[in-house]
Amino acid sequence: MNLDLRMLLLFCAAGFAQAAAAAAPEPAETDQAAPLAMTPTEYNNTVADLLGFPRDGEQWPKRPPVADRISPRRAASKGVFSPPPPPDPWPWPFPAEPGADGFEGIAQGQSPSSYQVEELHLAGMHFGSFALLSPTFFDCSGWSDQPAAEREACASTSILRFAERAYRRPLRDGERARIEAFWREQIATEPIDEAVALTVAGILQAPAFHFKLEPGASDAGKLDPWQLATRLSYFLWDTMPDDALFRAAGAGELETAEGIERQARRMLDDAKARSAIVHFHHQWLGTDQVLLIAPARRAFGPRFGLRPHLRTARDDDTKWPAILGPIRHSMKVETELFVEEAIFDRAGTFTELMTGNHGYMSRGTTPIYGATASPDEGRAAVTRQIEYVTASIGRKKPLTLDPVVLDPAQRAGVLTLPSVLAIGAYAVQPGPIPRGVRILERVACMEMGDPIEGVESALPPDALGVESTNRERTAAATKPGECNSCHRRINPAGFAFEHYDAMGAWRAEDNGQPVDASGSLRLPGAEVLTFADGVDFAHELAGSRRVRDCYALHWTRYALGSHLDRNAPGLEPIQEHFRKNDSVRELLVNIATSDLFRTRGPELGLRGDG
Repeated sequence: MNLDLRMLLLFCAAGFAQAAAAAAPEPAETDQAAPLAMTPTEYNNTVADLLGFPRDGEQWPKRPPVADRISPRRAASKGVFSPPPPPDPWPWPFPAEPGADGFEGIAQGQSPSSYQVEELHLAGMHFGSFALLSPTFFDCSGWSDQPAAEREACASTSILRFAERAYRRPLRDGERARIEAFWREQIATEPIDEAVALTVAGILQAPAFHFKLEPGASDAGKLDPWQLATRLSYFLWDTMPDDALFRAAGAGELETAEGIERQARRMLDDAKARSAIVHFHHQWLGTDQVLLIAPARRAFGPRFGLRPHLRTARDDDTKWPAILGPIRHSMKVETELFVEEAIFDRAGTFTELMTGNHGYMSRGTTPIYGATASPDEGRAAVTRQIEYVTASIGRKKPLTLDPVVLDPAQRAGVLTLPSVLAIGAYAVQPGPIPRGVRILERVACMEMGDPIEGVESALPPDALGVESTNRERTAAATKPGECNSCHRRINPAGFAFEHYDAMGAWRAEDNGQPVDASGSLRLPGAEVLTFADGVDFAHELAGSRRVRDCYALHWTRYALGSHLDRNAPGLEPIQEHFRKNDSVRELLVNIATSDLFRTRGPELGLRGDG
């Protein structure tokens, strides 16, 4: 499957791609593993770092004139009336990966399409022209003001240096000559600025750039230093190696576990690790989907000062979307800040992640947290730029979030954040079934399978003015024998969060009755978790062997870029270490220094074929 994508990429960029195809090694008959491509996130981060620009499109320079001569300009895509200006030059809006095990960057979930390949081509052509404005591309100063011969010589050496950084390894035999030949072909027929842009665009469409792991000299299946540097950087940073990691690879410092450990610890102290680790947790719990939640105005409008219904059926509802847009973004950013602080600024443990009561809230989410959240004077407010659509108009505005201490009787850890609770809910009522399934599958690594066909029709209606409590209605709907085998586990895990409504606000009553969130859950391995409510459940999950093993498994799969069986050799030492020391940073270092991480692992689909 990925081999097809490789071949398509080889022919994306005119003459350069054809030259690359002619030189590409044929995969060995015994090597059937698929290459592991960069994810959309990794691609955009890598391009920004390659060109020396910040990861903020608003801070990039304006699109250079040569770009309009070699690639089409992207049009604004949001809004119908008074559309916003064209989008920022970065990031490129790639289609999302299908994913596997809930994560992008897993080889088994990278399925190529003609649309994806076209976008890779367009992105390469778009970013190629930015080399002319890059503060790091040219290895001479004042390139544009130099005489023609000096400009051409400087461009030639700069292109080769760029290619080595883009391929994340020294150029192989023949590659240097082919790149130089392609460059000479461009400079013979195009103005020099276009020749530079086209050659860089070709490099950005080469398989050696797109695929993170390639075959190379190996010792008993071990990755070479350049492959290790690449795997380590995309594991901890979601981007290419920096100069220090390149130097370590070139000096042979990554040939030992101790050398890798030194680099991993250094990298975890870098700001790039924070965004990468937050990105992992969004995928772990699916909280990036919070931007799509659609709670009903009839149920929650009054909480934010709106009538529950429009005056007439012909009225357009512009007020509720205007309120929801910032709330969705606030929930997402609140999650990011919570995870970042828990791992990097507080105890840094899985226990802190699962039970901490620090947080942030904006003006929009204040009604969700209620009066029990108190200001935290010891931390500073955070402001982020957000973008959303209301009344068919795209809007950008700053969103300020204030630090708070959350009521420990109502909030404990990431699972009680509004983002997690809102994506596990319906428009009106909480969703104990989707909430329970998420806990079992993502937190406890239990495979629940597909629901019985047509079961949705048996679920209680998602409406106001219902009889009995949400728990009682759900229990009655899932009582039949054909449902009970799964729901005897799903329901308790979901009912634990009945104190939270569909927007994640804490509630003491449901339909006039006291909320019952108590329960008992039996996990594989004979673990039994007994709890009184969601806070109690979060503490139980934090100490569970099954849950810690699951978290370590997710991280190990993510680091290797492949689906790893729960009983795979080499996994148990990683999990055992994490049971005894629940430091998330130590878990990541332990994965990076493990035999699993340092070996090629073709049986796991980890070996690329160039």
